[in-house]
Amino acid sequence: MKLLEVKGLTKKFAGLVANDSLDLEIDQGEIVGLIGPNGSGKTTFFNCICGVYPVTKGSVRFEGREITNFPAHKICKGGIARTFQLVNTLMNMTALENVMVGAFCRTTNTNRAREIAEELLEFSGLPEKKDILGSDLTIADKKRLEVARALATKPRLLLLDEAMAGLNPTEQKEAVELIRRIQREGITLLVVEHVMQVIMPLCERLVVLDAGKKIAADVPERIANDERVIKAYLGERYYAKRATLRSE
Repeated sequence: MKLLEVKGLTKKFAGLVANDSLDLEIDQGEIVGLIGPNGSGKTTFFNCICGVYPVTKGSVRFEGREITNFPAHKICKGGIARTFQLVNTLMNMTALENVMVGAFCRTTNTNRAREIAEELLEFSGLPEKKDILGSDLTIADKKRLEVARALATKPRLLLLDEAMAGLNPTEQKEAVELIRRIQREGITLLVVEHVMQVIMPLCERLVVLDAGKKIAADVPERIANDERVIKAYLGERYYAKRATLRSE
């Protein structure tokens, strides 16, 4: 049984088809990348899986159960959590309180929520930031905090939407290490990302969208040499750079 099964998912906004008959299957324990140009439908796809947008047509199944068009809070309680393309930190709450918000998905006990939050701030590399307001954190720390808050809901599938955007190379490396730690905890990940030098070695498989359609799905090595993907997204410069590196 697949952890996530999406079949024929279509999302329309009036006359615009943002997602067009998309299929996706994810096995337990994988890190799968979702890439494509801006406007290709990646975040819309996340929103349909997570119940933010109603699906126009198609189905979403999680752990063998139909969850199509379930409300977002029910999908979260069912084991799917996500981060956002635009960081959604609760600015007037401390880092600890931000993560406690996620923990309240699983407990109504304030002391237990605090324990969970402290554990996840430690796991995410933010223990010393627990009393700092969300508004005062750096962009890198805000992204880590959002991951910690999502983890506090105890997901089995975590959707990361551009977790590397705006980070410098050192921060990107730290983010990759955090993602790998999350995978080692038994959590499956679906990752939207534009930083190709990060996502190519990180993911076991890549799915490529263009204009709402899936144009390729394969291991990174084949995706990097797929002419449809190069034309739609990676560009000839990426292909030439990759060829040069391989010849050295």
